[in-house]
Parts: sequence; structure tokens; C-alpha cells
Amino acid sequence: MTLALRPTFSLELARPSRDVLAQVYARLAVATVQLRRTRIPGGGRDVAQEHDHFILTVQETERHFWSPWLSVEVEPRGGGAHVFGRFSPHPSVWTAFMFGYLLLAVVVMFALVFALALSMSGGSPWTLAIAGGASVVMVLMWWASQVGQRLARAQMESLRQVLEGALIEETREG
Repeated sequence: MTLALRPTFSLELARPSRDVLAQVYARLAVATVQLRRTRIPGGGRDVAQEHDHFILTVQETERHFWSPWLSVEVEPRGGGAHVFGRFSPHPSVWTAFMFGYLLLAVVVMFALVFALALSMSGGSPWTLAIAGGASVVMVLMWWASQVGQRLARAQMESLRQVLEGALIEETREG
């Protein structure tokens, strides 16, 4: 079992990133996945031609709450290209999870500080129960993310195979 919230992978290719991007966009345009091109933050016209970002998702008819999104960045590295992929749930699901973790961490922090103040003033630190409860909810959220990854494993493997298939250089017979 992996402890990754968002599994990642990277590939090094010997071809220039511009060629890799052109090939990937051409091949994925007819694939059984949805391709969403995006601009990198701060990427001008010149940069975006060699360094680009795109997202692969499963078709809408196959999509579930736990379906993965594969975020891919292609950037030049030396004479070749570096491809970095990161799996995550739908951005709104990811944002909700992160907001939940942040909120629960703040609750734990304030509950512990309040418990310390109560114990220093001779009172009963009853807010330790709140800190414990919030910690249990955080563990349950992590467990839910692991269950979601298991449910999405087949779709994650499918998305990665489609991407790797689009990256493979065709062999030319001479």
C-alpha cells in the first residue's frame, strides 16, 4: 500500500519537447480519453510551445466520483523532454479534501492550545476530546482517499497506458 495522496511518475525522452507535444496531441485527439490542454502559469507564447501542460480524463460516460485526472507537464531538458504526470481526483474533490484537512488541522491546533490553557489554569482539558475526534476524522479522510485510489486503479492504469502509447516513437522501416 502506498501513502501517496496523489501518485506521480516521470519519464525522460530523447526527443525535443516540441516534437513530443505535437505527437501526443495528435495521437490523443483520437484516443478514448478526454484531453484538456491548459497553459502553464506565466507561460508566454515562446515558452508554451516547448513547455506545456495538459490533463487526461476518462470519457464522461465512464466517469465516477473516484475517477482520476492525469495532469501532465512536458518541459525541455537538455536536448530531450521531461514528462511529469500526477494523478488526482477531480479538482473540486481534491480542493474539498484539502480544505477539510486544513480545517481539521486548525481545529486540532486550537483544541490543543485551549486544552493547555485549561490545564495550566487548573481546569479539566476537555478539548483534548475535540482534538482526538478531529484527528480520527483526518485519518478516516486519508483512508477514504486510499479506497478511492483502489477503486480508480484500473482507470489510472488505463490513462497511463494511453499516455505512454502516445509517447512511443514509431519505428520506421528503412
